[in-house]
Amino acid sequence: MRGKVAAAALATILLVGCGSEAPSPDGARAEMADILDRAARAASAEPLGPTVRYTPEDLFEYINGMAAYFVDSGFERLAHAELVADGADGYVEVDLYDMGRPEGALDVLCDARTEDTAYLPLGDEAHDEGRQIEFRAGRYYVKVVGRRGAGPDRVREVAEAVAGAAPAGPTDDALLAPLPTEGRAPRTAAYTTIGFLGRSFLEGVYEASYETQAGPVRLFHLAAESAPAAETLARRWRASAPAESPQPLEGAADTFAYDEPYVGRVHVARVGCRLVGAIGPTDAARPLLDNFLTRVAEEAP
Repeated sequence: MRGKVAAAALATILLVGCGSEAPSPDGARAEMADILDRAARAASAEPLGPTVRYTPEDLFEYINGMAAYFVDSGFERLAHAELVADGADGYVEVDLYDMGRPEGALDVLCDARTEDTAYLPLGDEAHDEGRQIEFRAGRYYVKVVGRRGAGPDRVREVAEAVAGAAPAGPTDDALLAPLPTEGRAPRTAAYTTIGFLGRSFLEGVYEASYETQAGPVRLFHLAAESAPAAETLARRWRASAPAESPQPLEGAADTFAYDEPYVGRVHVARVGCRLVGAIGPTDAARPLLDNFLTRVAEEAP
């Protein structure tokens, strides 16, 4: 019974996190227009001109060097607006990227984190660079930039207005389920749309970092279409690992561990249609991974 109840709860979380009820293209464009209109009113601003829109086909015209990166992360459309207020210096640019799913927005934002990132309590996660704020709000990745003298206070005011106008999305805890919440380091939720650990066949990987007495550990998981598909991924992954290092682990199917250059020790196991694992020294990673494997096995349908 415990496993069935947990599985039902997990299925509900995953459906929400995957954005199963995303609006139609027309509905999405209307939603974006409404967000920008409501944000402008909340910030006592007016648009300098019409909103400029981009799609995957022409995004390169706006961010040439980064267009492919956004498209690979699930980008669907962009609305670019420039807002100005009476008596305020300069204007504020708002780039509202519809990434299709919250995971796509998280993929973009987590790559922007650095050791020096300053965070704001805004949206699901916000990075503050003074005259530039970027944040995730549900399936939206948002960048707000002050231009021609618009200062940090004005940028923050507009960013808060956009965050308030955007529909609420799933929390990091909901997105990352079934990754455990206990011991998770703050602001380490991450998602890789494609190319986890440099392997193009590893898609849709959720991960987070955990602090242990033996050192930091990253836990991750991905769900394949079926158990045979997961078995194929595990076989390809193991074959791609450095020849001298695959070593079996106990407790699950298709288990192995190896040293990934520039990353560290990687431990991988398959449970049904899922591949789960940990990155970190064995003495730190194994206890976390063993508990995670137990949890995933209990929640498997």
